[in-house]
Formats: sequence, C-alpha cells, structure tokens
Amino acid sequence: MNDVKVRWEVRENVAEVCGRAAKISAAQAWMTPPLACAMWNVASKECVIITGKRVSHVELGHELRHCFEGNFHR
Repeated sequence: MNDVKVRWEVRENVAEVCGRAAKISAAQAWMTPPLACAMWNVASKECVIITGKRVSHVELGHELRHCFEGNFHR
C-alpha cells in the first residue's frame, strides 16, 4: 500500500452509512452508533473516510490508520 489515495466525506447519517458498510443491524447501529468508518474502494484504489461534522483528531487518525493497516481490531 505505497500509493494510497484518501477521500474524506462528512455525512449527516454516519451511523447508517458505516453500519451498512460494517454489515451491522439497524438495531445494533442505533444502540452503539459508529462515529466514523473507513472503507476501501478497490476499483479506484481509494480509501474513503466517513465522519460527521464534529470529529476529533483521534477519530480521524483512527480511521486513517485503517486506510494504511486495514482492520486492526481483529
């Protein structure tokens, strides 16, 4: 992953978009809503970070780390 493109999208519906991407149920996304997420677009070789309007450096950095390291939560 030497050539990583990153796009940052600010959305009103972060929990919905990130919940769908993570394949979690609407009920689970409602109980513990994701604050942000990062998703790979393989076709464009681009990592897309989704956040709300209010985002901390910690949240943004965490998602950027996913762009370079993948799913390190496992």
